[in-house]
Amino acid sequence: MVREEKEFMTLEEAATYVGKKRASVYNYIKDLNIKTHKFGRDRHAYIALADVKRIKEAIEKPWTIDLANKTEGSAA
Repeated sequence: MVREEKEFMTLEEAATYVGKKRASVYNYIKDLNIKTHKFGRDRHAYIALADVKRIKEAIEKPWTIDLANKTEGSAA
């Protein structure tokens, strides 16, 4: 039986997936300008699996993070 991948993960699940602490995931969310989601009455914040994979790539290849082109908070 093949296990389906989730479309969204909690920040705790994302931290486990990328092998970092939750606080580090928060920093990558800010650095990569990733949008978090909340669903219904669930108090957890979720991020899309594609964004979790972007975080994992940024951890493995930190030179790919382009902080100069952030849309929020950029000094332009």
